[in-house]
Amino acid sequence: MKSILPYSLLFLGFPALLAQKIPEKGVPLLENYVPSQYFNHGKIWDMASAPNGILYMAGDGGLLEFDGHTWSAYKGSNGVMRSVHITSDSVIYSGSDLDFGIWKRNPLLRWEYTSLYPFHKDPNEENEEFWDVRQLGDKIVFVSFSNMYVYRNAQLTKIAAPNRFSGSFTAGESLYLADEKDGLFLFNGMSLKRVFSYPDKAPFPITGVFANAKGLMIATRNRGLFLYESGRIAPVRSRVSDALIKDQAFCSVRINDQYTAFGTILNGLYIADFQGNIIQHIDKQKGLSNNTILSMHYSPNGMLWLGMDYGISALHIHSGTTYFFDFNGAFGTASSALLKDGVFYLGTNQGLYQAVWDQLDNRTDDDFPLSLVKGSEGQVWSLADIGGTLFCGHDRGLFTFGKTGFRQVHDEPGVWTAVPFGGDYLLTGNYNGISVFKKTANGYAFLKKLELILGSCNQLLLEKDDILWVNIPNFGLIRFVLRSDLSIHDRVIFPSSLFSGNAPFLRKDSKGGIHLLTSERQYVFNPAQKKFIPGEAQQAPGPITGLLRGTYEPIHITDGYQFYPIHNGFALENRPVSIQEKPAAYSLLVRNIEVFNNRGRQAIAANTPIAFNQNNLRVSFGIPHQHQAQYQYQLLGVSRQWSPWTRERTMEFLSLKEGAYTLKLRAKVNGSVTPVSEVSFAILPPWYRTRLAYAGYLLALALAYFLNRAWHKVQQRKQRAPLLEQQQTALLSQADKLEQEALQLKQQQLENEKNQLQHLIKQKNIELAKQAKENEDKNRLLHILKEKMDQIPLNTPVSKGHWTEMKRILDMYLETNDHTFEIQIDELHQEFFTKLRALFPDLSLYDLRLCAYLKIGLNSKEISDIMKVLPSSINVSRSRLRKKLNLHPDQDLYRVLNDLSNPA
Repeated sequence: MKSILPYSLLFLGFPALLAQKIPEKGVPLLENYVPSQYFNHGKIWDMASAPNGILYMAGDGGLLEFDGHTWSAYKGSNGVMRSVHITSDSVIYSGSDLDFGIWKRNPLLRWEYTSLYPFHKDPNEENEEFWDVRQLGDKIVFVSFSNMYVYRNAQLTKIAAPNRFSGSFTAGESLYLADEKDGLFLFNGMSLKRVFSYPDKAPFPITGVFANAKGLMIATRNRGLFLYESGRIAPVRSRVSDALIKDQAFCSVRINDQYTAFGTILNGLYIADFQGNIIQHIDKQKGLSNNTILSMHYSPNGMLWLGMDYGISALHIHSGTTYFFDFNGAFGTASSALLKDGVFYLGTNQGLYQAVWDQLDNRTDDDFPLSLVKGSEGQVWSLADIGGTLFCGHDRGLFTFGKTGFRQVHDEPGVWTAVPFGGDYLLTGNYNGISVFKKTANGYAFLKKLELILGSCNQLLLEKDDILWVNIPNFGLIRFVLRSDLSIHDRVIFPSSLFSGNAPFLRKDSKGGIHLLTSERQYVFNPAQKKFIPGEAQQAPGPITGLLRGTYEPIHITDGYQFYPIHNGFALENRPVSIQEKPAAYSLLVRNIEVFNNRGRQAIAANTPIAFNQNNLRVSFGIPHQHQAQYQYQLLGVSRQWSPWTRERTMEFLSLKEGAYTLKLRAKVNGSVTPVSEVSFAILPPWYRTRLAYAGYLLALALAYFLNRAWHKVQQRKQRAPLLEQQQTALLSQADKLEQEALQLKQQQLENEKNQLQHLIKQKNIELAKQAKENEDKNRLLHILKEKMDQIPLNTPVSKGHWTEMKRILDMYLETNDHTFEIQIDELHQEFFTKLRALFPDLSLYDLRLCAYLKIGLNSKEISDIMKVLPSSINVSRSRLRKKLNLHPDQDLYRVLNDLSNPA
């Protein structure tokens, strides 16, 4: 019921399409959406685009929003939503069953609905369905079958239908309303003025009104097209008019200033030029999910949206890429194509097909242009025009096609490719090796197989006149020189393990350089180093849907067309020079801002302070309906570096610290970078680091300080008396301490004197021992002299008398000296020797001396020095002494001797 003329202003963020033709060959890229993708909102009755490019739809379940990536649904009134009109990015008007109203976007980027309908509670009012919303200047017009309501300056004006409204249409700056019986009316903002009455009494359901140079073009549901000119209305005879009579037009929309699109009830979509020629006909067999089209909308980004009885479709009518899908098994999956002498040849898995190039269009379903070449049934791998002859690489061998039909040249199975060589030869890459054909008067004849080349050679490429490259999947590449005698020299093998990715493909650039493309990377051959240098990551050749594996570049058909093999068909890319397209000025939109933690998520508005316990941020953004866009971000407050380009439309930032942040976003589409969009926000500190908390901390410290001072004063008063007592006690304690220190000092002094005396006694004992030793030595000498004297004979009485006198003197001296040591020891240690003799009467003088030396603390070395014997002799004497003293092995001899000297 709605017809839309071209927008007078192009939406910001999309390219301006000037004089751009809709391709006639194939179906433009078609995207289908089933109800389960948009919350099962039922049928779509109306669509409109916001200035920012987001699409809005009126469906059975309410308002739908779609940015090309994310669907959102909003419920307004209780009835079915029938119509939608957009005045800005943040204001939408809608009509539904028994209601109409306004939608406004809140700070959380969500839509909120307010009803404007004044008769909700009036039971006498008839049930109205507001199936259209229009704008005329500053007026918003809501249309139902019975009335129209004009909304201006928050005031409503009701205008009744002459009989029953059946449609409303905008043409230029004018608003037209069709009455079911009384004709077409023009609304001038205040009242309705009849434009014309219906030509006869038969039903005349109008589905579109368009202004042209002659007058008004009228589209009807089942009576075709009419032209209203100079007060007369007459039918228009054209192909599209005849099709609309048969298929029943339900809605229509103008596309730029060149085409009109018609949605039908029975047979899908028709796009026609102003002369009535059908440019495109698209139905369920060509990709639509349903043949009944209930609503249409042409968006400024060049997409035609279709709301159908089941599902939604988006047609990229200006993309330049069209598709031929084989939904009914007419030709199969394409692999190669060639245009020769005005005939388009297509090689598929079913055989070789041909069609007149100018008739290869998508205007109707009749007379499918592609026909199978007789005898070509089977897999066709390649097509080549060599010397004016069409060569076909087939699963059954090598074939030519011409006036004599489809003729076999050689029956070796599996010909991948064919290339000319040296003027007189033809080389083919086969399932196993390379075959050589020699030119003859009747064409080419098989000559031989090249030696040293085995395996499936699916690609042959001439680098120079005599340098050939061979691509053998799962093996690698071979580069060799093929001389005029067809001998192979300088063969170099590049195994597949040198390259990352799959499906390798060789190509030669305009300067003769050799490149290898794989599914992951591009490689460039360096002739000087004879090796491949890794290059950039591999990218798909444009936004082609369903490319066959290993397809990295198109097959050139004409100056304006490129061919791509795809699953279940083929695609053509049309880039005519006549297309004029202004540079795009895309704008990036922030779609949603959320904070989250382990307990849940919460949407927030921009510039909203964020609590510290929700310091995880998720931001969604994007350019509406631009699937090839790439995005970058920079989060000031964390880093000033831009992130790598990515296709991700959502960014998450986790565990952000408190502080102010600015998120900068930008996008890149077709090499063009958008202006930077910014989102500012702040993470609040935790409650214990807020200004109020710090003020509380200061207040608490001040209070604690004053309370502490008061408490100390009270305690001082309470503790003053005890403090004096404690001071006296401390003084007494200090005096006692000083006295104790004096006693300790005196005791230390006495101890020192004792130590000195003991040291002196030790020295005296040592001197005594030495003296005793000397005396013993003298006695020993005297004994020796006495013994010697006894040995001298006494011859005379005189001599005998003298010797007797000398012996008496020596005996007296020895007897006197023998008791010297005992006398000295007794003087020093009278009690010790008394006890020792009493307890151990068997001790000899030597034992007593040894006990004396040991008691005064001499070691074995010192005793041996005094006694002029070896230390080992002293050790033996000590052992004998221990036995005489009856000591156990664990008793200390020194301690036992000193214990004897101590009083009991």
